[in-house]
Amino acid sequence: MNSKLRYIVFYPFLMIVFLACSPALYVPTLADSQKVGVSTNSLVIGRQIYVNNCSSCHSLYRPEHLTKSEWAKVMPVMQNKAKIKDDEKELIFNYLIVRCKPL
Repeated sequence: MNSKLRYIVFYPFLMIVFLACSPALYVPTLADSQKVGVSTNSLVIGRQIYVNNCSSCHSLYRPEHLTKSEWAKVMPVMQNKAKIKDDEKELIFNYLIVRCKPL
């Protein structure tokens, strides 16, 4: 098998295996939105902003990796680095605290 064909065949396979093995971020539900008192749509947007902006610099932390107070300390620092607006920071924060590590 020539190297170009090998790349075309095996690269997608390796990506599927890699993505299947990585822990997935939760997708917000109605119960999640009721837990923090925001709409499900807001949580979905927060997740999308988190994935799109934060993964450009580092691997994403799962929400349950930190407590609510730890996320509150990290968010202002990351907001400056990622150059996100206050409303975007709040959307991300709400997404992260739904399933954050309990105290």
